[in-house]
Amino acid sequence: MEIETNSLYFKEIPLGLFAIHPEGQIIETNSFFVEVLEFNPNQKNFYHLFASPADSLTWHTLLETKGVLTGFETQLVNAHSQPIWVEINAREVKNTFDHTLFYVGSIQNISNRKQLENETDRKKNEFLTILNHIPHPLYISDPDTHALLFINQALHQKLGNVVEQKCYRVLHGYQSPCIFCTNQTIFEDRKNETLIWDFFNQNEKRWYRCIDKAIPWPDGRTVRYEMAIDITKEKRIEIQFKMTLENLQKTFEGTVQAISDMVEMRDPYITGHQKRVAQLACAIAKEMGYSPERINGIRIAGLLHDIGKIYLPREILWKPHHLTDIEFNMIKNHPEVGYQILKNIHFPWPVNKIILQHHEKLDGSGYPKGLTQESILPEAKILMVADTIEAMISNRPYRSSLHLEEALQEILRYKNTRYDADVVDTCLLLFTKKEFQFEPGN
Repeated sequence: MEIETNSLYFKEIPLGLFAIHPEGQIIETNSFFVEVLEFNPNQKNFYHLFASPADSLTWHTLLETKGVLTGFETQLVNAHSQPIWVEINAREVKNTFDHTLFYVGSIQNISNRKQLENETDRKKNEFLTILNHIPHPLYISDPDTHALLFINQALHQKLGNVVEQKCYRVLHGYQSPCIFCTNQTIFEDRKNETLIWDFFNQNEKRWYRCIDKAIPWPDGRTVRYEMAIDITKEKRIEIQFKMTLENLQKTFEGTVQAISDMVEMRDPYITGHQKRVAQLACAIAKEMGYSPERINGIRIAGLLHDIGKIYLPREILWKPHHLTDIEFNMIKNHPEVGYQILKNIHFPWPVNKIILQHHEKLDGSGYPKGLTQESILPEAKILMVADTIEAMISNRPYRSSLHLEEALQEILRYKNTRYDADVVDTCLLLFTKKEFQFEPGN
């Protein structure tokens, strides 16, 4: 049967067209077929164009079986004996007696697409090879379905082949997504950021440091990447260190309290004095915006500020009358003694210097060094006001306690001369507006 192929449509359509006999003889091709394959006119059999005889047989068999075959990808050989990737679409043409007359079809050069696919596959394989060599468990999952798309060798050794299973089921034994799932964070709240967090696996009873990130997948999806580093050993050391640190802190606090109590036991008239001074000084510092760490240093200094009195005779400490000049000079030396006692103890704060300066005054009238404003630590300026207030409202062997109003008037009178203005204003605020009260038992 003769085939009419002289139409402009067949000749000029920008697609490689062909017509062949079922045995493979080429009946007709258009110009684009020649361009795509750089067709050798001496080649008369279409099946001989296939780079793979197996592909040729497969294509022919499928076309005979189905009658229509689309999207068949294979390699054909051009006139230079070079393989070219093509996509073939073809169908049978039959007569009224259902006898196959010939095949017609189209060929499209897909070499560029195949090259891109191969490059994508190469990069994907390189990426997965790298992931497989990471010694920590690692997986990639679909954020919508929670299905595992990839697990590396480290995780495969633990769980077996669990690809396509739900991550929450195989990793944690849950029947629904984990309440601690970080998908919301890495895909929305902190998109493009790497999330690092610590997690305790209840199934394994082990700690992991998880590294989560949203990454692109070769098929265009954005997927979840998570690597889990076993930090159980580090966590146990950290917990042990924390317990040791807490015990050391308790020992430190107990030692400070014991020293403070020892000082007050020698002078019953100042029982609780150092605790109350520390409480008021901390309240002033907090109101002034000091950091918790700095406030703690002030608290320790307050609890120990009279440690230098431990060297004074009880006769002076308990004397019911005013002190002589010699006796008062001995009293005035207690900050220096306290400094000498504590100077070799390495506190995280300048405790010994605060104690040394807590009786100094801004105008230089204080003791033991007669320092002026610029030379006095801010913490010492707070402690001197707190010490003055508490001392004035407490009983002493040589006088009864004064009213709080009198003590407040005292620091107000010497504001900016003896006492720091900000500290005085803050102290007044605490008592008049904030209703500061000393803790019961102090």
